[in-house]
Amino acid sequence: MSYLQLRRSQVILGAFALFSLIVVLAPSVDLAISRLFFNGIAFEPNAWWVRLQQEALAYFLCITLMSVVLVYAWNRLLRHQVMNIDGRKVAYLLLVLVLGAGVVVNLGLKDNFGRARPRDTREFGGQRQFTPAFTISSQCRKNCSFSSGDAAGGFFTIALVMALQRRRAWYVAAGAFGVAISITRLASGAHFFSDTVVSFFVMLLVSDVLYHYMLADPGGRVTEAIAVPAHAHTRTISPAG
Repeated sequence: MSYLQLRRSQVILGAFALFSLIVVLAPSVDLAISRLFFNGIAFEPNAWWVRLQQEALAYFLCITLMSVVLVYAWNRLLRHQVMNIDGRKVAYLLLVLVLGAGVVVNLGLKDNFGRARPRDTREFGGQRQFTPAFTISSQCRKNCSFSSGDAAGGFFTIALVMALQRRRAWYVAAGAFGVAISITRLASGAHFFSDTVVSFFVMLLVSDVLYHYMLADPGGRVTEAIAVPAHAHTRTISPAG
């Protein structure tokens, strides 16, 4: 079945399209939300909590991926099924991070739309012009505001839950982690609201599309191996949406 035939894909794409239309037609939404974090003089781009967030995110991504690879190696060498991590899941997680956060967000969006960061715009004490989301401009040359690389890294947790622990509570935790990263970026004047939400949708779509084609069987179910003393059986689990 094609991904676009799935009901959840239509819901995700519809929500993304609706949000995009809102921020394009009403760009003042971005300015209003950024003003909530602006003290009238400046943001706090060099505050300790900003540095902590960026360092913690980098460590989180590195440790998480290294742990997944190590567990996979353990499973292969000893023929175990710890967390049911196999080669497909390792490849899936690496592809989500590389394609979603790396190619789409950082190479595709950040380096081509030229959107100035909030702290650099005239509305917040800078010298550059504010431009709405999805508007190509010349206000920034590289590593620009639209969309957020850190938020994309934070929402990588969605892929982790899809691959390793498809439980509602873990989805909530994954979303909360991404939101916390996004709020930090808003508070430091590094990104507008739409920058972080677009990164959320990018990571959600990349995670879900790759899950559909890499981890789900043709019926939309994921197959996991269960270790038993003599040999491994398989069980099929229906995905939660």
